[in-house]
Amino acid sequence: MDLQRAMLDELMGADRNLTEDERKDYKEITWDSKEVCPYYMARFCPHDLFVNTKSDLGPCERVHDPKLKER
Repeated sequence: MDLQRAMLDELMGADRNLTEDERKDYKEITWDSKEVCPYYMARFCPHDLFVNTKSDLGPCERVHDPKLKER
């Protein structure tokens, strides 16, 4: 079921089942959106560099999505 949903999202978009009122507020995230981490898209996010050390920056506030990176 999840595989079919993922295929439909890829083909028709994630907003395919939204009503007209919901579509007005819906914004699809693309690779160049402000919510997406530019460092992750380029190569490597510095927040992932020193995990569990004194220099740990903590979790990144931005989106890290491998599917966006592929596109």
